[in-house]
Amino acid sequence: MKKELTLGAPSVPVLRIDAERFRKLLNRVLPEECQVKNATDCWYAGAAVTGVLSAMMPWLLPLAVYCVCRAKKGEKGGER
Repeated sequence: MKKELTLGAPSVPVLRIDAERFRKLLNRVLPEECQVKNATDCWYAGAAVTGVLSAMMPWLLPLAVYCVCRAKKGEKGGER
């Protein structure tokens, strides 16, 4: 019997969560005055999380800066 050679790795399941479900999940744990209401708030929340994580992983700092820039762009009306 010949053994077939397969190239590549088997497919790996990916966890996909849409933005609305993530926002609802996040708003359950946040106090009323800190809840995420629009995309700008989401970018600020991402900046806060990556900013905290960059203390352990410094290579995340540029990502935190990118999140802040996107949030500032959204405040100026550049949101799509």
